[in-house]
Amino acid sequence: MKPLHPFVVGLTGNLGSGKSTVGKISESLGAQIIDADHIVRGLLVSDVGLAEEVASAFGAEVMTNGWPDRRALAEIVFRDTEALSQLEKLIFPRVGQEIKARLSKPGHAVVTVIEAIKIVEGPTCDLLDALWIVEATVQLQVDRAVSLRGMREDDVLHRLSSQSSPDDKASQFKARWPHRAVSRIDNTSTLDDLHAQVVRVWDATLASAAQRRESL
Repeated sequence: MKPLHPFVVGLTGNLGSGKSTVGKISESLGAQIIDADHIVRGLLVSDVGLAEEVASAFGAEVMTNGWPDRRALAEIVFRDTEALSQLEKLIFPRVGQEIKARLSKPGHAVVTVIEAIKIVEGPTCDLLDALWIVEATVQLQVDRAVSLRGMREDDVLHRLSSQSSPDDKASQFKARWPHRAVSRIDNTSTLDDLHAQVVRVWDATLASAAQRRESL
């Protein structure tokens, strides 16, 4: 099989929505997954230039052994929108470069899914052929983050307040790409129901990818 230029899907959803679960299901169906959060974690322990910029912007108190401490940063940026914006300006371009580098490598997956909470606001929105939004009620999101991640409820609420709503994500993407598909996945029921929804969205995405290949 010859390497393919993948059909690129942005997979988004706020904390506790179940975005990562949808990513795992789509991977089992054949998608290549690029997890932006994993990229960020890697950069925070390997990019010397980023570490220096974070220390300069936020001070020595957010550094541990010369590297940014994710928890210390989180305590600051999820309670201060300006600080969060400042951190994103340091991180987003680097994440974008890494994602573009991965997409440029030959592969055999028909669909590549980029998983990120701020995929629409970030540097790779222009790369997307479609958008999947995973959603749940705020209470479910809080309960999941508390029970599965061991987070404090107030921390969850602070993080959610910094993340755009599903409606805003869809509107922003459609404003940029009015003719590209937005699929909304409701994760308020069972895992079986979620899996069935992802399969339906996946089948529609494969059809769109096939149409694009035929038009090239």
